[in-house]
Amino acid sequence: MNLLFRSFAVGLLASGLSVSSALAQDEDVAADALGATGELSAQEQLQALLEQGQQQFADGDYEASAATFTTVVNAFERAGAYAPGPLLFRAKAYAQIEDYEAAIEDLKKAIQYAQTQPQVLPEIQNTRGEVYMKVDAYQAALPDFQAAVQANRSNPQYQFNYGKTLVKLGGSDPGEKALTKYLDAIAGQEDLPEGEEAQEAEALRLRAQAYGSMRKFEEANADLEASLAIEPDNYEAYFTRSQIALIEEDYAEAAKNLEQAIAKYEPKDEAEDLPFAQGYLTLASVYEEQGKELAREGDAEAATEKYAVSVATCEKLLEELPEKDPRTDGIRVAALFRRGVAERLHGDLADAVRTFSKLLQLDPNQGEAYFRRGICFHFMGEERLAIRDFEQAASIDFDSPRSNLWKGMSWAKLGDMNEAIRAYGESIAVSDRYTPAYVNRGLAHLSHGDYRKAINDLNEAIRLEPSEAMHYYRRGKAQSLAGEREKAIQSYMNAIEFDKTLRPAYESLANELADSGQTALANEYRARAANLGL
Repeated sequence: MNLLFRSFAVGLLASGLSVSSALAQDEDVAADALGATGELSAQEQLQALLEQGQQQFADGDYEASAATFTTVVNAFERAGAYAPGPLLFRAKAYAQIEDYEAAIEDLKKAIQYAQTQPQVLPEIQNTRGEVYMKVDAYQAALPDFQAAVQANRSNPQYQFNYGKTLVKLGGSDPGEKALTKYLDAIAGQEDLPEGEEAQEAEALRLRAQAYGSMRKFEEANADLEASLAIEPDNYEAYFTRSQIALIEEDYAEAAKNLEQAIAKYEPKDEAEDLPFAQGYLTLASVYEEQGKELAREGDAEAATEKYAVSVATCEKLLEELPEKDPRTDGIRVAALFRRGVAERLHGDLADAVRTFSKLLQLDPNQGEAYFRRGICFHFMGEERLAIRDFEQAASIDFDSPRSNLWKGMSWAKLGDMNEAIRAYGESIAVSDRYTPAYVNRGLAHLSHGDYRKAINDLNEAIRLEPSEAMHYYRRGKAQSLAGEREKAIQSYMNAIEFDKTLRPAYESLANELADSGQTALANEYRARAANLGL
């Protein structure tokens, strides 16, 4: 039995409600609804039905359990009674047969009826929250769990549900506190109820996730070790460990744990036949990041190998997806996107174009795929095709300035600076804090001989990124061409202040100083440039 819907006896004890007390105040109603027999009173008949429904539930016969509770619910409703208990019971059975809409409707009505029996209200709210969790509606579940915990803070199950929901919604700090209360409550219990160990392992994983978000990595890893001690083959523990490694930017550790998670993956639904898509896609992304890291370190060969492994990971996922299955469309699109990105980084531009084109046949509304394909066309010398893709991307992802920036770069590559300047302006119109657009427009103005506009754009770049040496250097070039020698000298000196290894700034400064008659100082800066050995 799923621990979220444990036996009614436990739920009733938690809420302070027993079957007898639930019915005692409606004994006359019960008599009207069912009528007494020679052997059993009406209340005894209802008690027997409730116990029968509970036993059917415990035996896993949820359809029969729901039918039995329906008999009880109907008996009360025919008599005009307002009893929340039977509705709560039936809702739990409905949830097990995945009739969540019916369960929510019963619980909504039960909450209305519980105004006269407030002791059962927390259990009804907790159950409704559990139903919402079944469909991943954590935002809807949160208010119910909050109310249940406020009514009964000593109930471990309420604390678990509340903590889980908070962590799922990103509330790491309060989520950790609630999960700790749950774990403290069950600590030291020798005979845990059926399913409690699995829930304890889940609580540890969730708390580890919360600790990871709070950058408490030692505590997070300790919880994951404890979780794996309970469930050594649980793929979620390895996946969570990979997420913590990613927060630490330890890509090697992340990859190792993702490989384990994929190998140990078992779907929660036995009828599920899809692979662990999230694991494969995250692993492909991790290999990609490893490649970028190696490229930054100058190891191009090792970087290329990582990009190739990323491509292979995506292909493995695509091979495992059932053909012509509508459930896999979103996964297929995501895998093709990841593969296309890795192919581009690997230098296989034609392969990347094919991959992105295949993706766009599946989903023509993927603006990012148009953008990435446009980049491939740009580097293949197909600037006009690139421009069309960038325009399509901008029309879909209209709140991103990147597509118009790259459109401008493609126009610049074609030598049309007017169109390039127009495209950079469109990028700035989307985001007036997008520095690359100001820099590129400034350089375009510079090549056009419009030095004042170039200086203005580079001033904006400096305002947005005041510690970037290249912005000062480029402004110095524009000022020098505009005849503003003193200002150019100051810009070059500022560039050197922010980057003492920027040799072009030393050389340009030396030239300006020499032209202004400051020969000794010019020679000093030329010597410094030579000493850089660049």
